[in-house]
Amino acid sequence: MKATFKYYAIGNSEPKTGELGLGDYEASSKAGITCRQYINLKYPDADVANFGTAFEQGQQSVGIYTKADPANGIAVSKMSDVLNGSVHTARMAGEGLSSGGGIVAPSQQGTTPASRVFFPETVLGLLNESLTENHSIDFQSWNSMVGSRETIASPMFTQPLINVTAPKGEDSAPMAQNSLPKTLVSITTSDTAKSIMTNSIGLQISDQAATAVSIDLVGLIFQEQTNGENLRTLWRDIANIKSGNLDTGDSALVAEAMAVYDATAAAGTVTQKGWIKWLYDFERKVNIDSIVCDLDTYLAIQNRVGRPVIFDPNTGGTNAGNMGTYGLNADANLLNVSLGVPNVMIAPTSVIGANTIMGFDSRFAIREVTNASAAYSATESMILQRTNFFRVDWGRMAYRLFDSAFKVLDIS
Repeated sequence: MKATFKYYAIGNSEPKTGELGLGDYEASSKAGITCRQYINLKYPDADVANFGTAFEQGQQSVGIYTKADPANGIAVSKMSDVLNGSVHTARMAGEGLSSGGGIVAPSQQGTTPASRVFFPETVLGLLNESLTENHSIDFQSWNSMVGSRETIASPMFTQPLINVTAPKGEDSAPMAQNSLPKTLVSITTSDTAKSIMTNSIGLQISDQAATAVSIDLVGLIFQEQTNGENLRTLWRDIANIKSGNLDTGDSALVAEAMAVYDATAAAGTVTQKGWIKWLYDFERKVNIDSIVCDLDTYLAIQNRVGRPVIFDPNTGGTNAGNMGTYGLNADANLLNVSLGVPNVMIAPTSVIGANTIMGFDSRFAIREVTNASAAYSATESMILQRTNFFRVDWGRMAYRLFDSAFKVLDIS
């Protein structure tokens, strides 16, 4: 199933022909990129400066407009026009690109209009464009903490098992000629395949509603639903990483009490001594650069007992202090202790737990696997069956890569 479209290339006065088909959707899913990005890579000669990317030109070629262009008398496409192909007859009269290119939309391909083939990626593009900042900041925070990502084309994956013999605790041994080196690291696979749960959001549009609903409104509707769905999926991933997940075989992380690092710490409080000793690793195995906790626990970290304050002899109250005589009571200059400021992500108490600080080294703590084939199967069904039902599928699983990269602190 393919749809042909026209696009202007750099240096060409006449439009060229491009194709978008189910094979492109499948190939882009396996490559872990959007179909829009795949088409733009497939036709890199498109005149982006004057007419837009190849996919954008293709949308206009088949008559899909996601935004109004009053100067050229172009309105946003209605859902009914996109689904049944009537955009072709409505926009044939030399309308072309909004910039005046004169591209004529091709006829429908077989029994499936070309505009219907473009519809899935058009809606997904609108969804991505309309993500609100309030929601996306959570995903940006989480993405910065994930150490490894992989996109697969299957709902099942085999988890690698990494066995490290006393990491950083043993040295490599001298090796004689033609002898094998000492094995310190081995990588095997788990005995059982893991299943990635597929999440789906469906949208069904009646024929009467399709004539009244514009395509940009559909994008907004999906955006509102997926924001909540994705956020709940994110919290579930964090809860599984901390409390264990039967699907990946992970048990719950063991938390240490604040008293392990500072015996004088009162319940529900963080002390400066305990905080520094928890962050410090004399073996240099883990550098805690990321933390997940709830808001109250974050405030306890900020208001920890014994936290150094600014010395200002001209003020009183909490900033008052006596540093002693200069030269006789100066602070020590530490040379081999450098503790970074961890990035903190706030999660609901129901997800991470009260009085709990989950710290980890983001370089090798978390691995995320995404099933790209789920998105393609939904696209295929919508295009081939010619229904008014559209489905957005995605599958994602996050799990612990190295348990040794985590340190959990309980301040209760």
